[in-house]
Amino acid sequence: MPDNTRWNLSANNHTRQRERFAGPLAIAGLIGAGLLLLVVLYPEKMLLKLLENPEVSSPAQQRYLEALVRLRHGDAELVIPLVRSYLAAGCTEKAAAALDYRQGALSGPQQKILMGLQYELRRQQLEWLIVGEPGWEAARQQYAEQVELLHKGGATARELSRYLADARRLGDGVTVRKLESFLGTHADAESAEVAAGIALGKGDYRGAAALYFKALQTASRQQRRHLYLAGVRTLQSGNLVQEALVAAEQHLTGELRQDRAVLTYLAKLSLAANRPDRAQIYIRQALGISGGAARSEVKP
Repeated sequence: MPDNTRWNLSANNHTRQRERFAGPLAIAGLIGAGLLLLVVLYPEKMLLKLLENPEVSSPAQQRYLEALVRLRHGDAELVIPLVRSYLAAGCTEKAAAALDYRQGALSGPQQKILMGLQYELRRQQLEWLIVGEPGWEAARQQYAEQVELLHKGGATARELSRYLADARRLGDGVTVRKLESFLGTHADAESAEVAAGIALGKGDYRGAAALYFKALQTASRQQRRHLYLAGVRTLQSGNLVQEALVAAEQHLTGELRQDRAVLTYLAKLSLAANRPDRAQIYIRQALGISGGAARSEVKP
């Protein structure tokens, strides 16, 4: 009996000595099996759709995308969500490397998306630096070059105004002045709105009004009333009532001459400018009563 007990204890000790954690190969195999299961359960396109969320930044999701990018040799369809993931996590170096690794031709939408991601990369790189410290000027130049590329690529006034706000926050005065110039030279309605807002922020009522009136030349019929009234009201808000009335007369063309809302406003403006004679003319026009005096011009 003692011999049997000793043999059982020896056997148990031998069994316990052989118990150990799984080795590196086994762990790698489990991870590979997990990824394989993931691919089997979720088609690649479905996974990419889940990973397109710009807030995605978990290491596991990044590893999956990194593996796919290597397998597909820098396919832009995969690089885009990967770079988004890096930028969401603030990993600018990894984002830059992924953008450099990208290969193959780009579609129009892909090119626009990647340019936007490149902008976000340059913005973050500049944001991490303090104005004037070593490396800040080089980062600022890269940021400015990216803004220039986006402008040449057809960035909208709304997008340019967002870049302008970023440049101000980052302390890049050179890019601020360039963007203000870009917006001031565009003749479309949206650019005029943004540029006029910039001018008003500086107290330049005449400059803001001029931008609204300039945009009238290319504005659609639906936009013309808004731009016209915005220009006249801007001068009036700067206490330039007489100039507002002169400008209103100069730019009152086309369908605006028959617009009752415009004519009613001009009648009120005329009274504010102490010109009851002009107010009477605009009231008659608004009521559809013809009068030869309506052709007379306002003198400043």
